[in-house]
Amino acid sequence: MTGPIRQRDTTKKYEIVPGYFVDEAPFGFDSAPKTGLTGMFFGGHSSTIRDSSKLYSYVIKADLSSQVTREHLIKTGIEFSYYNLNLDYGSVNLFFNDINYVKERWKPYRLSAYVQDKIEMLGFIANVGIRMDLSNPNTEWYDVDPFDKSFFSSSYNPNKDYPKKKAKIDIALSPRLGISHPITENSKLYFNYGHFKQIPAYEEIFRIGRAASGNMLNYGDPNLSQAKTISYELGYDHVLFGSYLLQIAAFYNDISNQQAYTQYVSDRKGIGYFRANNNSYEDIRGLEVSLKKTSGNWVRGFINYTYQVNTRGAFGKQTINEDPSQQKLIDQNTIILYQQKPVPQPRANASLTFFTPKDFGPDFAGLKPFGDLTLNILAEWKAGEFITYNPNNIREIINNVQVTDYYNVDLLLSKTFDIKQFRITLLVDIRNVFNIKRLSGAGFYDGFDQMFYLQSLHLPESPAYDNIPGNDRVGDYRKEGVPYQPIEQIGNLADVKDPNPSVIYYDKTNKKYMNFINGAWSEVDSGRMKKILDDKAYIDMPNNTSFNFLNPRQVFFGINISFNL
Repeated sequence: MTGPIRQRDTTKKYEIVPGYFVDEAPFGFDSAPKTGLTGMFFGGHSSTIRDSSKLYSYVIKADLSSQVTREHLIKTGIEFSYYNLNLDYGSVNLFFNDINYVKERWKPYRLSAYVQDKIEMLGFIANVGIRMDLSNPNTEWYDVDPFDKSFFSSSYNPNKDYPKKKAKIDIALSPRLGISHPITENSKLYFNYGHFKQIPAYEEIFRIGRAASGNMLNYGDPNLSQAKTISYELGYDHVLFGSYLLQIAAFYNDISNQQAYTQYVSDRKGIGYFRANNNSYEDIRGLEVSLKKTSGNWVRGFINYTYQVNTRGAFGKQTINEDPSQQKLIDQNTIILYQQKPVPQPRANASLTFFTPKDFGPDFAGLKPFGDLTLNILAEWKAGEFITYNPNNIREIINNVQVTDYYNVDLLLSKTFDIKQFRITLLVDIRNVFNIKRLSGAGFYDGFDQMFYLQSLHLPESPAYDNIPGNDRVGDYRKEGVPYQPIEQIGNLADVKDPNPSVIYYDKTNKKYMNFINGAWSEVDSGRMKKILDDKAYIDMPNNTSFNFLNPRQVFFGINISFNL
């Protein structure tokens, strides 16, 4: 369950200084929007999410395999899933009367079946099959006009009998094909092709989210089709030195009928809600290279690099306005229908596990402290995504600024002792072992605080913004313990009417850093300026500093005890 913590005791009984009493804030929850001495909210603007849903699922499945001939292995199966969904979730802000809540009960079910033939002959292996997926919402759904005032506005009457229609059953057939063909004793080519279906999230397709006044805010649709992915993969495997496997694979996924939303608006009727649909599409393509070592007494693991490009877009209209004149203006803004340009975001992962044999090292009182040790190192890197930063509102500029890259290293060390029938494993799990800092974004006090941060970054030159040129990325931060050194960009020194000696001015014309000392302009000392730039002292950090870095190094200790009877 998700909801606020215990209610706050608002009795002013804590004397923090003689004669001055306060309540227990910030501990506990209070719906009033109270603030502390620093201006940080302690009240009802937070803890707005509620979820008391109870979801039950029942699954019956059966599979059968039969080697009908030497070359053909037939597999078949069936699965039936029944769901009892008691949806009880939403957001609640009592002070502002801002409520978006869902309280419904639904009982959908799914049925799937498959048949597959595994063909093996002359070293050639092929898997040929087909899968059937059936989704039944098992309900009736409202059959009303999308601008029905009595249903979608605050005029909604829960006691009214609105027309309904039986929701459709969605049936899909998905072919599958996999081919593996040896080339040499140590290498093979393989090809995989298949259709894959994904049912939209039940909590969205059955969603009827209303505000406190009864007007609709989010409206689902159980008649949504299952999202469809057509997947292609062509790969090459090669065994190196007997114990290493090199894998190179190119892949392409064509995804259609993804879940999306359209906003319906009618100012005349007081209607404004988002309705679920299948308008979104996406294609994913890339190349993956992996080196694996799956056997060995001392070291095992893998290293993987993936270069991937995603392209996204949507069909249909993102907004539908009941007013034809307003809809015409919306339709003329065709930029909202442009396909998102593909921006590569490569990533790499590595998992290395080091072992020691059970009998490794000296013996102490019958125990070998250096034997049966396992050290796992999990490393991850992902190139920073590109976001749009365009305060100058230059048309058609998107994804023009890159976020900092993501790095992380986790470590897990375990030691196992075998004592008679008992097997005892001691664990040390270290998350973010190098204590790598990542600016969370949760520390921004408001939109202005975020704007000041972005304006202070020295970003690559672009007509989309007026920042000082540099190589910063969104997510860069001022070095810990370094005082803030404001730097302002100016077109000409003569334009500064009242220069501040504590501020460094970047002369855009001459591309020099200047300051005003003893009544005269002078260029900032190169050594001092280098340190300011290296420490990024010019970055205006988020004001709620306690929330800037939410990923500190964490160390967990554990013990696992098992025994044989």
